[in-house]
Amino acid sequence: MKSKTQLEMEYGTCPKKRQARTDTIVKSLRDNYGHTLPDNKQYWAMCGRCSHEIGQLDDNCEPNQMIKSKLITPNQFHGVEIDPEIYEYNSNASQEMNWYLGDFHDVMAEYSNKHEFNPAIVNVDMVYMPKRGSSYFAKILQLLTTAKEAKEVILVGNFVMESRHWRSSIDDIIDGLEKQPCFQFSMHNGNWELGDQYYTYLGTGGDSTTMSTIIYHKG
Repeated sequence: MKSKTQLEMEYGTCPKKRQARTDTIVKSLRDNYGHTLPDNKQYWAMCGRCSHEIGQLDDNCEPNQMIKSKLITPNQFHGVEIDPEIYEYNSNASQEMNWYLGDFHDVMAEYSNKHEFNPAIVNVDMVYMPKRGSSYFAKILQLLTTAKEAKEVILVGNFVMESRHWRSSIDDIIDGLEKQPCFQFSMHNGNWELGDQYYTYLGTGGDSTTMSTIIYHKG
């Protein structure tokens, strides 16, 4: 039996989540690419559940929001989900989009090895605190550093900053990243710059969780 958080909560369509994507992803894409992504560029996301009715994409979920913003076309969206049941809902909702079952990093690595990987944005929408999240984020940063196709990329990372009695800060994210060999390699070998602004927002629904977003630019 899946938890309500995984299968019933409409996390991706929450107004706070939509606003967070507008203030980070939409703004970053328009600042770097203008109104619409070039046809050959891709949008990769750790997407979660995007469909709660069979054969229908949720209104204002992440891909729907980006399409309605005219930033991408359906076939530019590449959504990865590790839960098989959520993947089935997503893949049945839209045949125009690209859906994958598996670990986010591993799926992107596979498509990079096939030379079918040309990301404009990679949205690492995690539910990890900085200690665990920094390790995974650094691993993806290294992949994008070594992938020959990934020449101009916006890398977005979402971290849980406050949850129940746990409290973290932006400094904890940066300190955690700097300790990771993957991060050290990427900053030395890739043309990465950390955005000068961080974005913090409350968790979805009635949740007391606080999230923070960091953005790295390559190219």
